[in-house]
Amino acid sequence: MLNFPVVSLHPCFEADLNLLLGDKSLSSSQKDLIKKAKAVILPQGCKADVYWYCRQYCHHVFPNYDYRFPGEGKIGDALLWKSLRLPHPRTVIYPEVNHFYKLHFEMGRALPFTYPFVVKGDRGGEGNMVFLVKDEGDLKQTLDLLFSLEKNQGWHGFILQEFIAHQNRDLRVVVIGTQRFFYWRMKHGSDWKSNLAQGGKIDPNVSSDVKANVGPYIDTLCQKTGINLAAIDVLCPQGTQPLLLEINYYFGRKALGGSDSFYELLGKEVEKWLKTIKGH
Repeated sequence: MLNFPVVSLHPCFEADLNLLLGDKSLSSSQKDLIKKAKAVILPQGCKADVYWYCRQYCHHVFPNYDYRFPGEGKIGDALLWKSLRLPHPRTVIYPEVNHFYKLHFEMGRALPFTYPFVVKGDRGGEGNMVFLVKDEGDLKQTLDLLFSLEKNQGWHGFILQEFIAHQNRDLRVVVIGTQRFFYWRMKHGSDWKSNLAQGGKIDPNVSSDVKANVGPYIDTLCQKTGINLAAIDVLCPQGTQPLLLEINYYFGRKALGGSDSFYELLGKEVEKWLKTIKGH
């Protein structure tokens, strides 16, 4: 038993004090309690304002989401890869559809990539808002959809990314505290995506060579950002270095054995984390 107060906002982990928020922000009385905490445990779905309040008044917060807020999304990932000089597919960022049209249609600047290439909306997960653009017709249809989302949902920003031949699979690396879990997501059927929600299949047979090749980049990412709970998607083109694609802070648990297995793994890592800060 630790000799300082631990506050848990996570419904699955008991601590010295438990606060359940759901999707709400902290009340004044709850903020006062956070100020007295030595460590705070947060759920994956915590809001940005909750995270930053805990982070401001408590040095020890798990998980570390310093780079999640406000950088979550395809654009934030692309900027992070560039700033950390981590290998990734060539990517161009656009703040809105009209900017794209002005640049490439009114001003006549050539597209950054030849067909096919990939267009990704800043928001979306599980393969949603990701489009393989094979020709001008695909491009117009995709831009029309993005413009509709800008107008009706306020969803601004997207990226163009070079298409990388990836042997119909991508690698997912799940980071839970100090542990790393590797598995392939395999394309299934006619869809070019390998996301499980899009029909992809799990292959846990990742060779030691692949792990040794990808592992140092994941370690660098975690060391420089503090990330300790996330899933990182990686392309592994044959004969070249791995390319980092996306960070997923809220990810599926099927490949980890389901929710019960996930929470068991997470609980052990939270306990390990608490022991490292004992005495601070």
